[in-house]
Formats: sequence, structure tokens, C-alpha cells
Amino acid sequence: MLLLLQTVVNGVLLGGIYAAYSAGFSLIFGVMGIINIAHGELVMLGAFSTYWMFTLFKIDPFISLPISLVLLFGIGYLLQKFIFNRVVEAPSIMSYIATFGVHLIIANLALLLWTADFRSITTSYSGIHLNLGGVIIPYARLVTFFLAFVVIIGLYIFLYKTDTGRAIQATAQDKEVARLMGVNVYRIYAITFAIGAAITGIAGSLISTYFIIYPQMGLPYTIIAFCVVVLGGMGYIPGALWGGLILGVVESLTATYLSAGLSVAITFILLFFMLIFRPAGIVGKGIIE
Repeated sequence: MLLLLQTVVNGVLLGGIYAAYSAGFSLIFGVMGIINIAHGELVMLGAFSTYWMFTLFKIDPFISLPISLVLLFGIGYLLQKFIFNRVVEAPSIMSYIATFGVHLIIANLALLLWTADFRSITTSYSGIHLNLGGVIIPYARLVTFFLAFVVIIGLYIFLYKTDTGRAIQATAQDKEVARLMGVNVYRIYAITFAIGAAITGIAGSLISTYFIIYPQMGLPYTIIAFCVVVLGGMGYIPGALWGGLILGVVESLTATYLSAGLSVAITFILLFFMLIFRPAGIVGKGIIE
């Protein structure tokens, strides 16, 4: 029983971080209809920004989160303004090609600059944990889960309680009507992508506190993000939280009771059945095309 409880706790903590970096993926798809194949590279850049600030300047990973946010917001804004805005209303295949090209460019530039070495961040609190009746909860993972939850709630509040957020929703629902109401759709696209990149960068920074980071880490995170948003509902932001938690717990249970090597296979089996029987996600509010 204790092993099961520990496994579920591990899965929930893992699911929180899955949800955080998948929320940006869901936001971008919901507004622009772009499946961003370069999404994992934004996670990688967030992780490396925190790593280098910790290594070179001894800035605590959690203190460096605002820096990662600003850096990835700027990168996301520029990518959308100068590259993705050119294909956002083109056939879907064009956006796939463009985002795949950006994925290759960023990944190989990172490999050229930082080599293929695996890196990690070890802080004074890395090995400290909380023991609740035999269930071990690492402090770093607990703080990461809390911050990931705050990021998702903050994004939800921004979308529903601010003028820019309402403009983003209006553009997602009907861009032509939004144009008629005076919304600069291409500017909203750039802001949306920048916000999605910023959230993803924060998640990458959080990931760097307890996962190995390396230049080629992006693609697996893109795949996981896609699975999470399908589970939660494509384009439905709160669904990213449910999808992340479900996937985290399923992977944790699989690794504990079956085999760690089967976790990816189980993930895709789950994705397959979701696409067939529940394509709008767990809560039925996702976009279906």
C-alpha cells in the first residue's frame, strides 16, 4: 500500500510539470491552430538558461525563473513575428514544415554551442525531502509542482480577466470577427506565441532542477506535450492540468509495477484510445478537427 501511495505521489508531482510545459503547447494550438514541433526546444532553452545562470553566476534556479520567462517571451515573440506569422493561415503542412525546421535549427545550434554533454544542477537542497508517514516527497519537486500549478492558474486568469486575454480568446474563436472589432490578429498571434514560449521556458527551468538536460532533449518533451494536450483536450488550457496529472500517474504506475521501458508504449496506447473514443479530451472541451 505504501509503495502504491509513493508511486501515485511521484506521478502527481511529475504530472504537474508535464502540465506546465504542455499548457503553452495547448495555448498556441488553440489560438493559431499550429502544432509546434519546436515546442520541446523551448523547454530545452529554458532549462539551459537556468543551468548557465546557476553555473556562471550562482543564481538559484527558482530565483532565475523571471529571467527565463523574459528571455523565452522575447524568443517566442520574434519566432512568431518573423517566421510563423507567414504560415499561420497557410495549409497545416506549411506550419508543420516551418516548426520542424525551427526545431532542427535550435537543436543543432545548441549542440554546436554546448556539445552533447549531459548536465545537471545540484543545489544545497537537492537531496532534502519531506517524509509523510513513509512517503518521500523531495522539496525541489514539491516546490516545482506548486509553481507549475501557479503558472497554469495564472494563465487561466490572464485569459479570462484581462483585455489582452479576451482578445486572444476572440481571435481563437473567430479571427475574422476579431479583425472587424479592431483586433490586430497578427499582433495577438505574436503575443500568444510569446506567452506560450514564456510558460514553456519556466517549465524548462523547473525541469532543470531534477532532470538531466542536454541539447537534444527537446523532441521527447514535444511528444509528451502532444499526448498531454490530447488527453486534456486540444486548445483547452485547464485540460492540460488534467492531462498532465493522468499521464504522470500512468507513467509512474507503469514504471513501478511493469517496466520503465514500457511507459512510452503505454502512453501511446492511451493516446490511441483517447483519439478514437474521446477525441475532445477527458472533459470533452477540446478542439476536434
